Amino acid sequence: MKTAATFVLFFILGLLNITTAQWVNITPPESDTTNFAVYTVNSDVAFISRGNTGTLLKTTNAGLNWALVPNPSTQGINKIQFLDENTGFLGGNNALFKTTNGGVSWITLTEIDGFVDISFINENTGYMVSISSPPKIYRTTDGGLNYTSRTIFSHINYSGAALSILNQSIIFLLTFRPVSDSSIVFKCTNWDSAFTPVYFTKPMCYDISFIDENTGVICGNMGALKRTSNGGIDWVNVNPGNNITFQALHLNNSLSGYVAGNSGSIFKTTNSGINWVQQNSQTSWYINDIHVLPGDSTGFAVGEFGTILKRTNGGFTFLTHESGNIPAGFALFQNYPNPFNPATKISFALPESGIILLEIFDITGRLVSEIVNTKLSAGMHEYSFDAMDLAAGLYLCKLTFGTGGSSETAFSDVKKMLLIK
Repeated sequence: MKTAATFVLFFILGLLNITTAQWVNITPPESDTTNFAVYTVNSDVAFISRGNTGTLLKTTNAGLNWALVPNPSTQGINKIQFLDENTGFLGGNNALFKTTNGGVSWITLTEIDGFVDISFINENTGYMVSISSPPKIYRTTDGGLNYTSRTIFSHINYSGAALSILNQSIIFLLTFRPVSDSSIVFKCTNWDSAFTPVYFTKPMCYDISFIDENTGVICGNMGALKRTSNGGIDWVNVNPGNNITFQALHLNNSLSGYVAGNSGSIFKTTNSGINWVQQNSQTSWYINDIHVLPGDSTGFAVGEFGTILKRTNGGFTFLTHESGNIPAGFALFQNYPNPFNPATKISFALPESGIILLEIFDITGRLVSEIVNTKLSAGMHEYSFDAMDLAAGLYLCKLTFGTGGSSETAFSDVKKMLLIK
């Protein structure tokens, strides 16, 4: 009896820990090799580069299992990008690689040392930056078979660090110089024109991300976190008040974004980088890369000692109850409590099994969280939604049944929810 009670106690404590966590640590046991890069393709598929020998991992079940995929290189992979489940690119220490079959096989495109960042607009047009000094950026318009390059001879002591590509016209390049602990942001508005330095900063920065031609963020040493709203002309400090070294930055849509670095630190913005709130990462290890889907539904962060963190449904939602009793009809019930701060429960009834889509939108119609997008059985279902990272205001909860299923039945309903803070 004591053993059973102890088990129940630990189960409850574990559940409480899961429901307050914003990231779940899914690092495999006995994993001590550093993960350097991650790319979330969709809610099920993601890729991770591990170690200095080109090792690649892939999940097809949302991070439950990770399998080795064929190794295209014997050297480290610094950046991963996929356009869909099949077509992807790797920027490595010794070459650029491409797959058209989900990583089953790889083609070596260009053997150039030190690609630290890559950005493909489509299967044909992409940009790569090398870590060489002076900074050098490459462009391909035929899928990587051929390329042209631009070298910034005006700053020969700086090296390439990261890219942010908005389109074929507007390119932002971040460079750094360790000996002076400084960085320069360059901007190009036409590939055939020069890269112009628009911002010099200290301390040194490692990553850059723009959501449009005006709004962007850079991050780096000693809490460096700066934002521009006029295309890089002026930058303001948006550091939340710490000296964390920020290694990775990803603005995943027009409002939401993440920055991560040492001591397992992850911060999130929900207002285009103006404010940043620390997340519960469940780790203290250094985080090297982070990538979250545009809908803010699923993402992964990776780092030293094999660290793999998973963020599902924006880190806000958890299944709290499921009943096998079959209801007479479809229903989306009013959330409770309402108004709420910051958590509320959402319940719905399904008279038959099928594909369910449960989403939260703000008053402008922007998707802020995808709670459920999967097949559920008939019965009563209840989810907890935590809006601690969202601004106060009116939100819409939408339930849709029949998306992608074989059933001819269709159901949709919307409820208003008021978040107060």
